Amino acid sequence: MNRERISTTVDQTALQEARRRTGSRDSKLFDAALAALLDRIDTEAELRAIAAAPYEDDPDLALPGPAIWVDDYRGEVPPEVVEEARRRRARRSA
Repeated sequence: MNRERISTTVDQTALQEARRRTGSRDSKLFDAALAALLDRIDTEAELRAIAAAPYEDDPDLALPGPAIWVDDYRGEVPPEVVEEARRRRARRSA
C-alpha cells in the first residue's frame, strides 16, 4: 500500500479517546476512519439505488406471494420457488 503524509487538525478530545481505546498509532486510526467513511459512502449509494429501483419492482428479483424472512425460515425451499428459479434461468439462457 502506498502511503501519503498528511498534516491536518482534528478534534483533540476525539483523537485522544480513540488513541486511549485502541492503543493504535494515529496512522492506523486514520486508515480505519477512511475505510469506515468509504464503507458508509458505498452503503448510502446502495441504499439510494435500492430506493430508486426497489427489488419488489424488478421482475427478476421479486417473487410472487408472501415474503419469506430468511432469519425465520428453517425449512426446505418451497417447490414453487425452485420452479420459478428454473424458469428464470431458462429464460436468461434462451
